Amino acid sequence: MIPGRFIALVYHDVHPEDAFSYGRLGRSATMYHVSHRAFRSHLDVIEGAGLRCLDEAAMRDCLAGGRTRTGPGVLLSFDDGWRGAVECAAPALAERGMAAFFFITTDFVGRRFFATADALRRLDPSLFTIGSHGVTHRMLSGLSSDAIHAELADSRSRLEDLLGRPVTYLSVPGGATDRRVLDIAAAVGYDHVFTSALGMNPTADGRRGIARIGVKQDTTPATLRRWLTGDVRRERARAALLGVPKRVLGMRTYSRLRRLLLGEAVGREHVFEP
Repeated sequence: MIPGRFIALVYHDVHPEDAFSYGRLGRSATMYHVSHRAFRSHLDVIEGAGLRCLDEAAMRDCLAGGRTRTGPGVLLSFDDGWRGAVECAAPALAERGMAAFFFITTDFVGRRFFATADALRRLDPSLFTIGSHGVTHRMLSGLSSDAIHAELADSRSRLEDLLGRPVTYLSVPGGATDRRVLDIAAAVGYDHVFTSALGMNPTADGRRGIARIGVKQDTTPATLRRWLTGDVRRERARAALLGVPKRVLGMRTYSRLRRLLLGEAVGREHVFEP
C-alpha cells in the first residue's frame, strides 16, 4: 500500500545504554544520538500510529504519484554510518520488519564509533537501503565543482565496490546543497537526493529534494507523534531563524561559531569538519 505523502526522519547513532561515553566527541555531534531504549519507544509510536516505514520501492512509487491509499507514511534514515545505527538500530528494525535507509560517509567506515565494512555488508538488502553521505562529510556547497564531483563519485564507487550492487541515493552532509550540487549529483549517477529541508514529501523538488527532520536525544514521543502528522511548524520557524546566520556567515564559519558557543573550541575531538 503506497501512501500519498510521507514524513522522513533522520537519526544518527543509537547507543546501547542510556548513558554512553563518546570520549572527547563534542555535543555538536552527540546531541543527535539517542539511546536504544528511546529508539525502541519511537518505533512503538510509529507502530501505534499505524504508519508504514517506506522501503526503496514504496518511496519511489510515492514520489512518482503512485498512491494506493490515503494518509501519510514514514521513512526512517540514518546518516554518517555510526556503529550503533548498524548494530543496535538495524536489528530492532528487522525484528518488526521495518525498512530504513543508511547513508554512509566512506572515510568513516571502520573508524572508532563507526560501522565496519563487514557490518555494512551484513545489512539485509531486502529491508535496508545503503546510500552515500560523501567521502569526508564536508559541506558540499562550499567546495569547488571538482571537489564536489570527487566527493560524490568516489563515495559512490567505494560503496558499490563494498556492497557489489548499485548505489543511487545520496544524503547531502549538513544539508549544504544548491543547484550545482544537485546537478553534479545527477551527473555522477544519483537519482534521489535527501536533504535537511523540513516538510512532508513529496516536496516541490520531488526526488531531488527529499525533506527530512532530525531526531535528537531530547525528542519526546509527543513530539514524534506531532511530526508523524506532518506538523513541523515549530521546527520550520526555528530553522528560518538559524538560516539567517548560516547565509550571512557561510556554513564553515557558522559551524565553527556553533562549536565555540557549545564550549567545544578546545579539548574536543571533531568528527565533522566544515
